Amino acid sequence: YEEGYDDGSGMIDPNTGMPIAAGADGNKDTSGKDRLTQIEKINDGWNCKLCGFYFKQKSSCLLHVEAIHEAGGHTCPNCLKFCPSRNALRTHMSRYHRSDRFQIKL
Repeated sequence: YEEGYDDGSGMIDPNTGMPIAAGADGNKDTSGKDRLTQIEKINDGWNCKLCGFYFKQKSSCLLHVEAIHEAGGHTCPNCLKFCPSRNALRTHMSRYHRSDRFQIKL
């Protein structure tokens, strides 16, 4: 835990329980197009440039950037639950609203 690690947002990383770090410029918001610029290939895996998390799979690293470092999120159209990523919303929809008539395309 480094001094200045907490960006003041009050958000906690679910993997570590630590406050979420902002990027080098102090900004967590990245657009979908910039997601690929926020990760780097290292040895046999992928690294998040914003916080240093390491992932074996590129897709996991991209999901991490979307869920942890991007502002916004997605709201379930059926129950209004907030989900931090498209993948989280897709999982929520399939788990809790499988039989609901209204389905959202992600």
